[in-house]
Amino acid sequence: MSRHHPSPETLMCYAAGSLPEPHSLVIATHLSLCAACRADTAEMDALGGAMLEDLSPTLMEPDARDRLLERLEEPEVPRPAPPPSDPVLPSPLRAYVGRGIDAIAWKKLGRGIEEFRLPIPGGDTYTTRLIRIAAGRDVPSHSHDGDELTLVLAGGFTDGDQNYRRGDLAADADPAVPHRPVADADGACICLIVTEGKLRFSGPLGPLLTYFRG
Repeated sequence: MSRHHPSPETLMCYAAGSLPEPHSLVIATHLSLCAACRADTAEMDALGGAMLEDLSPTLMEPDARDRLLERLEEPEVPRPAPPPSDPVLPSPLRAYVGRGIDAIAWKKLGRGIEEFRLPIPGGDTYTTRLIRIAAGRDVPSHSHDGDELTLVLAGGFTDGDQNYRRGDLAADADPAVPHRPVADADGACICLIVTEGKLRFSGPLGPLLTYFRG
C-alpha cells in the first residue's frame, strides 16, 4: 500500500484534465497502484459531473466550436487501467514505454545509475524518464530548476528521513534545496521521474555533471 500520495490539489487537477501530459502520466500510474487515490479521484469526477448538471444553460461564444475542435486534437490524458501483467510497469506507463521492463535499452549515466527517456513532448520544459539505481547506490546530490515528481515502480529509496517504496510518490517541497536519494540495499530501485528544467548537481564535479545530464 502506498504511503506517499499526490496532494488533493494535484488529484483535482488530474481529474479536471488540466495537468501537463508528463504529470498526468505519473499520476495515472500512481492511481494504477493506489486504491485510495483511485477512490478519491472517482469522487472528484462524480462531484465535477454533478456540478455541471447544476449549471444553468448559457449561450455559446462565437468561437466555441473552433476551441472544441482544438481540444479534440490535444493528447488524451492518461487514465489508470486494471493491474497489468508486467511486474514493474503498470498501465498506462507500459503503453508509453512500448515494451516490457526486461526489453528496455537503458543508457548508463554513472556507476550503478541508468536511464531511459520517454518520448513525451515537453520541449525544454519537462524531461520524463525511467531511472534504475543499483542496490545501495546513491544519486549525486542535486537540486532542480523546477519541480520534480518521482514515482517508485520497483525496490525503494531513502531521501533524507523519508523512505519510498513501490507506488509511493515523492514531490520536492523546495526544488532549490539539494537532496541525495539512496537506493535501498534489497535490490535495484526503478522510478518514473518528471523533471521541470535542468538538474543542478552539487560538489566539485557539479558543473560537469549538470552539463552532461541536465
